[in-house]
Amino acid sequence: MYASYIRFMPDSTQNDIFRPALLERFPVAGLIGGIFLAHLLIRFGGIWNVLFIPLSMVIIWPIPWIVSNRRARMNLGFKGPKSKAWFILGPLYALAALVVCIALVWLAFGSGDYNWMVQHALYLSEALSQAPSGTSKLTGFVIVTLPALIFSPFAEEFLYRGYMLSGFSQILGIRSALMIQAFAFALAHLAHYGLNPFQPLLIAIWFPSMFFAALVLGWITIKSESIWVAVLSHGFFNIGMNGLVFILLPDVLGV
Repeated sequence: MYASYIRFMPDSTQNDIFRPALLERFPVAGLIGGIFLAHLLIRFGGIWNVLFIPLSMVIIWPIPWIVSNRRARMNLGFKGPKSKAWFILGPLYALAALVVCIALVWLAFGSGDYNWMVQHALYLSEALSQAPSGTSKLTGFVIVTLPALIFSPFAEEFLYRGYMLSGFSQILGIRSALMIQAFAFALAHLAHYGLNPFQPLLIAIWFPSMFFAALVLGWITIKSESIWVAVLSHGFFNIGMNGLVFILLPDVLGV
């Protein structure tokens, strides 16, 4: 995958990421944009009904098998990494990115309402309120973390570090593609916090946090040459985020 980036040729079909029949009818950017728009519209429904967020992920899962053939999926990074060490390095880099994001938000807002970790703790607390009484802390952690491992790591990596990063790298180059996929990733995450109610200070730290996380995940994908390393790294990011909420904000969680 990385080799394909440095052989960037806009008019080449060597690195196609869609089925030939689709490429005959639609531009690559249009296909990527259509997938993203469908995902985004459903995801922003989560502002009013949280169930729309996992739904927006589910629609992405089969996309690589519907609109891309085996060769295209290989170009998207659906293969093992260039080194198995990346199955360790990727999660470590993702966790380091998480620590940076949390350190910055804590320095900016402490444990106040504009700290997105506090907002995340409130969200997890609401989910835990549906658990049976007497649920242990460990069981509660598993209950709220499993969905974060099932839904977003696969769907978001297929879309952002798969189609967006690979597709726009061919069209605009690696750096621009990294910026585009990171911006799109951060934009989609506004469906979680900052808009309902509108909290500009929360957005001011939440958006760049997600932008930075997406840059790191994109870099991991390029260096490892595998989407599966990005999926694993994203999963560890989510585990770490929930774990730190349980450690740092137990009172907000109510556990």
